[in-house]
Amino acid sequence: MPSMVVHDRRLAGATPTWYSFVMQVNQNTGIRQIVDTVARRARERRKLDRLHLLSHGFEANWDLGNQTCTPDAHGGFGLQLGREGLTLWTVHLTDAWRGLVDLIVLFACAPADTYAPNRGTWGDGRRFCGELALRTGARVIAARDTQTYHHWTDGSRPLDFGDWEGPVFEFSPTNPEGTRVMDPGRYRVQRDRASAG
Repeated sequence: MPSMVVHDRRLAGATPTWYSFVMQVNQNTGIRQIVDTVARRARERRKLDRLHLLSHGFEANWDLGNQTCTPDAHGGFGLQLGREGLTLWTVHLTDAWRGLVDLIVLFACAPADTYAPNRGTWGDGRRFCGELALRTGARVIAARDTQTYHHWTDGSRPLDFGDWEGPVFEFSPTNPEGTRVMDPGRYRVQRDRASAG
């Protein structure tokens, strides 16, 4: 089963390597380069069974509907992936993945969060995840809440997200609004041979 991981190195920790393809990116890597590389690798294997994106999620204390700031930060503003990020402003580039990826898992903080006043704005995380599913034709797995993970500073082991925090949703071309996943444990970073199976 061909798989690929894209790890934005601003998310500290060693990159898991139990994938068919491993791509490390940073703040200097253009989002178009990331998208094109994933598409090229997927075509090499006809299709990727799994694409895992590891990055920080953009969170902010913005109430876009009322144009004010809030005391608490909320997610839903996309992924800190490459120079521009993968957001509602850049998600159209993933049209290049259409038919090339079956499953996309977003390992990041709160990409599926939609703070009520941000519904329908560029801070609507469920809309972002739904757009990603519609444009790629893939199923998209994403969490609503801030995620925690463990990394070893000596790089001896790959980063580990462990159990998901909060509800996890699956978005698809037939259900871009998303449905809660009752057993999200099956969606994990491939840290070793067993988890890659």
